[in-house]
Amino acid sequence: MGRSVIWILLLIGYGQCQAQTRPILPELDFDRRSDDHYMDSLRTIGHRYIRFTERLPHTLSNDTLRLEGLRNLAVIFKQWRHERSDSSLYYADRLVQQARLLHNSLYQVRGLMLSEYYYRILKNDFPRALQINKQASVLCAGLPRRSSPLWQVEMNMGEIYTLLKDYPNALKSYQKSLSLLPHNTLVSRQNRKLLMAQATSQIGEVYEIQGQFEAAQAQYQESRRLTRETTSQTNIAYADERLGDFYTSRQQPQQAIAYFEEALSVWTRLHNELGQASVWARLAECHVQTGQYGVAITYGERSLAALVGTSNLRVRQMANLALYHAYRASNMPEKALVQFEQYTVLKDTLNSQKRVEETLAMQNEYTIRQLRDESEKQHLIQQRQLMDVRRQAEIARLRAAAEREQIAGENRMNQLRQRIETERLRADSEKNRLEQRARIEALSYAIEQESLMRVVLVCGVAMLLVFVAVYYRKSRLIARQKQEIEEFNRGLEDKVAVRTAELKLANDQLRAKNREIEEALLRGQTLERKRMAADLHDSLGGLLAAIKTSLSALNPVQMPEREQQIYRNLQNMTKEAFAEIRYLSHNLQPDELEKQGLSEALLRLVKKLNLSQQITFRLDQAELIRLDKTTEFNLYSICIELCSNILRHSEATEADILFRRFGSELNMIVKDNGCGMDPADATGMGLRNIQARMDTIRGRYEVHSGVGEGTTFIFILPTSSDMATA
Repeated sequence: MGRSVIWILLLIGYGQCQAQTRPILPELDFDRRSDDHYMDSLRTIGHRYIRFTERLPHTLSNDTLRLEGLRNLAVIFKQWRHERSDSSLYYADRLVQQARLLHNSLYQVRGLMLSEYYYRILKNDFPRALQINKQASVLCAGLPRRSSPLWQVEMNMGEIYTLLKDYPNALKSYQKSLSLLPHNTLVSRQNRKLLMAQATSQIGEVYEIQGQFEAAQAQYQESRRLTRETTSQTNIAYADERLGDFYTSRQQPQQAIAYFEEALSVWTRLHNELGQASVWARLAECHVQTGQYGVAITYGERSLAALVGTSNLRVRQMANLALYHAYRASNMPEKALVQFEQYTVLKDTLNSQKRVEETLAMQNEYTIRQLRDESEKQHLIQQRQLMDVRRQAEIARLRAAAEREQIAGENRMNQLRQRIETERLRADSEKNRLEQRARIEALSYAIEQESLMRVVLVCGVAMLLVFVAVYYRKSRLIARQKQEIEEFNRGLEDKVAVRTAELKLANDQLRAKNREIEEALLRGQTLERKRMAADLHDSLGGLLAAIKTSLSALNPVQMPEREQQIYRNLQNMTKEAFAEIRYLSHNLQPDELEKQGLSEALLRLVKKLNLSQQITFRLDQAELIRLDKTTEFNLYSICIELCSNILRHSEATEADILFRRFGSELNMIVKDNGCGMDPADATGMGLRNIQARMDTIRGRYEVHSGVGEGTTFIFILPTSSDMATA
């Protein structure tokens, strides 16, 4: 109550100062996230901050203040749980839109990271989260290292790689995030330490999954050391709990107890009952391992009492299991039974949730792999296009260089011609001058005239020889450049051919990967059917056995005739139920089908049907070959469905299952001599299941029947190389 009054007074004082100064956004205290009054006060300050900044003129600094206000509210709603996650997404989307309009890449990335957290953590939409991370990574490329949130993108990618079980890439992403964080100046020193501790702990979890326990322990210890350098008591408690869980899983309860007690002291100081309940349940488990059952009972009962009215099923399950072991060891069977029943109920609930989560994880994994494959394919196409553009640019450059050399040669040749012409004109001028002088001094200059003419002729010949040599050298140079261009073109064609072969190999690898995925799905379906068969046999079989035992305890001799008839009917129905359960549990996934193939499975099925039914079944499997497991299982399921329909509806005395091969096709024929049916009315669930199974194995079927004429099903499927196995 006193804390609430203080916050109200602070808000009143803050409102009075609103008109004079800009509100200051306080830093979020993570240890007080569960305090609704504290979080509501932060929300109020955030809304006032936004209203204040919206009235400011549009400048670079004011636009940044508005973006910071949107980011602050998105962070508050992200940390303030209680069904307020949609508000966090709303403000994150507004932040991205406003930052895009203002061309502010930093706040675009910050908004995208808040949206990514919403889709990945709260909605389990990993494909959407992967797309957001790629978009943010592109934006981070244009940001300086000191302010780039690339560390957060890498940390998110590490979690996605862990989901895909791609542990080497997960470690690379976490380690890259860890190397980027110390250089980021926008994150406060305390938050930087906490984020580095988080990345270190996640590296430890990957090492623990891989079985590298010493490396995992070292990472957990380093994460705890980094956390204890901060003032965040909540994160210190989480780090202690993580180390305690590690030692508990390694069957080292004494080391685990020490860390759990430190975490308990933190939760006690923070008055966090859920944190205390979590640690009490873990301490109960540790003391069961050490044999201190009385202490374990005390901690377990405290944990359950604190968890009343909460939805933390996993901690309650942990406490129930520890109390069950402690009560049983303390010779208190009734209390142990109560705890075991509660544990079983919680286990079933959590297992159901786990199966749903695993199914969703498989779907997300498949979608993410498709996105990654498509991204790699687009990357290869872009690389090829870039290589083509570079090749064309290089060819154009070489062609332009050759043209420039040719033009330069022609210019030099023209210059030489001009020089020769100039020299000739000079010579003619000199000749005329000499001739004029020769008229005056004909005899005295006759010898000089002849000498000058010889000099001119020698120079002309020399210049002509120089011109011929230069022209020959340039011609050789141009021819050699043309030859180099042709050789370069041939090399480019070879590289294109090699790259085409690499792309074909990549496509083949993608197809092989798809086949591996299909085989994995089939193995998963096979295991699930085996489990269902075992559960059906164990649960209903045990129940029918109990009914049979109870009936055996009755004395029918002392009963009236009507009750004796009812007694006999109950015994007969119990026997029939036993037989039906054995039939169903076997047919869910018969061992013969998995080990010896469809032929042996159908042979045993026909033998069983002929032993217990009035209809004679015959099997002709001489032309049946071994097929892939998917095809054999679907054909076997179709036979089961049709045999069941024959027994229940056909009124037949004989039925046949035949296999015939026609060229590249295999025909399976199932027929009977019963009452028949109208093919136009064949719209039941069984026939829809048959159609779905034939679509799965790329086959088709035909129905030939008439009232009173029996029914014939013909199933046609190709016997391609990837379907036949023998």
